[in-house]
Amino acid sequence: MTMRLYTPLPITLMWRLAVAVVVAFCFASFCFGNDGVDDLAFAAPGQQSQPVFGTAQAAERRRYFIYDVNMGEGFNLRRDVYMRAATLVKMLHEVDSSWVMVLPPFRHLYHWKSHGLDQNQIPWNKFFNLEKLKEYVPVIEFEQYLAETHGNSIEKVWYLQGYEGGWKDGKWEEKIDVAKCLEDRGLEYQRSGGVWLGPFFGYYDAIHAQDFQCVSVQGTAVILKDMLLEFKGRSILVDRFETVLHPAFGDKEYWLSRKSMGYADHLKSEAEAFMRNKLPQAEADDKKPGWPYLAVHLRRGDFARSYKGRPGVPSNMESAAEQINAALKRTGLKVVYIATDASVKELSELGRFLPTMVHYTPTKKRLNELLDGGVAIVEQWICAHARHFIGTDPSTFTFRINEDRELLRMPVSSTFNGFCADGYKDLNDEDKCAHPTQWTMPDGIL
Repeated sequence: MTMRLYTPLPITLMWRLAVAVVVAFCFASFCFGNDGVDDLAFAAPGQQSQPVFGTAQAAERRRYFIYDVNMGEGFNLRRDVYMRAATLVKMLHEVDSSWVMVLPPFRHLYHWKSHGLDQNQIPWNKFFNLEKLKEYVPVIEFEQYLAETHGNSIEKVWYLQGYEGGWKDGKWEEKIDVAKCLEDRGLEYQRSGGVWLGPFFGYYDAIHAQDFQCVSVQGTAVILKDMLLEFKGRSILVDRFETVLHPAFGDKEYWLSRKSMGYADHLKSEAEAFMRNKLPQAEADDKKPGWPYLAVHLRRGDFARSYKGRPGVPSNMESAAEQINAALKRTGLKVVYIATDASVKELSELGRFLPTMVHYTPTKKRLNELLDGGVAIVEQWICAHARHFIGTDPSTFTFRINEDRELLRMPVSSTFNGFCADGYKDLNDEDKCAHPTQWTMPDGIL
């Protein structure tokens, strides 16, 4: 078995854990007072709140569901996995109100390319509005979990994996079993000194687990519910949660959980200030939905290389610009906003073909404040408000914009649009042009 060498704990993590210990003392000493309502008191719509009042009392009762995702997965896929986990925890909470979801800190992700930024152990409130998240399911940050549990331990880790040999006889069926770890699974967790060490969101040996098991699973997130309700401990980490699927993609619960993922106020303010200063605004008599500009998400980099020749992926900037100019003419819009991971050279080339192109580039100071994940959300929020949008299918960055536009009630025809590959004849060319699936929001969500 491959062994992992653990490095000494970085100074920044030592400070974080020290702060967590101080906060834990405050919880134990009631230094926040016991006369306020706990910020995690939670009730499903139409139900009376559970009597979990007073911070210390609530912490004593809570059971903690923690999850993690394969390190290689990107920011926007992680947001999708959150929704699967939130749906599961909501079901647990309806049976046992002591369950709370612990938000996994963001580690430095592959697509976060900016240099010189500390992009590890990032709390969710850096990107999302926690009060909005709590409208769907009770959540806390990971460092609050450390504070409430007065330590650096997680009772159990379940490492999700598939079944050896895959689907039996090619037949899909939902099933789950505690199992022997497959040959290449779970190697990042190692037993040492009677406990289990692992990556733990980049904390490594500053955190440990008391027990570890591999769990073979084939199904949706709901399949974990009964096993979790039978679990007698207080804290569990379910790793590789992307292994399980949505209970029902695009149904009411999907959209309720997605609706709750409101962006942090400072990111929305940044996007809206940019829109006011750099993009055209509607005239008083213009009643059409959206701001009067075209927004485009043009995915490049590793995506363009991997999907080269696929319908919906132009091979170069001239081809992309040709299609964007055609869309400007077709919609009667004058300005195009471009969200892209294109290189500086590609972006400059695109600008030569698009004289009215606008692009968001934060100052170094703002980048340090927003981080790469925040910049992504700023760009998505700008695209969400455009009168017409063209995305890159099947990029998850584009998927999240489509969802935002649905929540803003933008017309379907202005939202689910894609590029064409080189040599297309018209937008209905099935072999050359992307036709994104229209995952629309059901009634009764807003």
